[in-house]
Amino acid sequence: MKILVTGGNGFIGRHIVKELEEHGYDVKIFCRSGNGKNVINGDIRKYDEISKAMKGIDAVFHNAAYAMDWGRKKDFYESNVKGTENVVKACIENGIDRIIYTSSAGIYGFPNSMQPITEESPQRPLNAYQKSKLLGEKIILKHDLHASIIRPPLVLGAGARAAQILLSSIQNGSFSYIGNGETYIPIVHPKDVAKCLRLALEKDENGEVFNVVSFSCKIKEMVSGIANLMNVEEPKKHVPYFIAYSVAIFSELYGALFKKELKITRFRVKSMGTNRIISYEKARKLLGYTPSYNLEKTIKEMVEWYTNNPIY
Repeated sequence: MKILVTGGNGFIGRHIVKELEEHGYDVKIFCRSGNGKNVINGDIRKYDEISKAMKGIDAVFHNAAYAMDWGRKKDFYESNVKGTENVVKACIENGIDRIIYTSSAGIYGFPNSMQPITEESPQRPLNAYQKSKLLGEKIILKHDLHASIIRPPLVLGAGARAAQILLSSIQNGSFSYIGNGETYIPIVHPKDVAKCLRLALEKDENGEVFNVVSFSCKIKEMVSGIANLMNVEEPKKHVPYFIAYSVAIFSELYGALFKKELKITRFRVKSMGTNRIISYEKARKLLGYTPSYNLEKTIKEMVEWYTNNPIY
């Protein structure tokens, strides 16, 4: 089977490509810049380029996206909404029925509850990225395609920008807990995302939506585990949730005015300061998905990687 992976040279995309190749698939990568015999350079925002790349393809893994927890709505819309419209249109015009879409569990928002979130839970996206991913889902689902949609929460592993920021703040002593640090956060490793996407291709007969998670843990469990492996003092600073959230609102307004990179956003505050449990029971039952990564394994991998790639 010949497969095209959009965004195949990105953080998650590289794992998707490797997962597929290891299971015998003929994979081509569609990305904005890259080298290699199986790489096609192009932009999903340009219909002619993505349509041309789909010639002779049997299935498409649509993974390319503009992924930030804050930014201009226009940027998210052009890549994640208009870009997805182009991918779907190109699939239809090239006679490709099978599409597997990397969405986001961010579409559920942050209900601050220990009640597990399922694929049928209310959809309350917080920011422009999450809203754009939900719109992308709706674009795919309104067409008569055999489409599988996978919703990962925070993706952490070696090479993740979020992991680099987290470990750096723990190392330099700038990390602060939002609230008491006892809130639960769902995490997924990129290899587990790739595995679930591949299983969806192989086993999702009807075209379903699936959550994918590696594990859930308390924020304090993760942070203390990282600090111990890095041989640094465990963070002790705590910021009340309402103060952190208020600061995040002003930070985003400031960033919008002066085009500055933000150190705190509403998404980061809610991620670290509210409870969220996401169920992957549906993927387990229908796809046979089981996670390969737990908290200990993920932390060990991140710390080993960060030791060779620190930022200050």
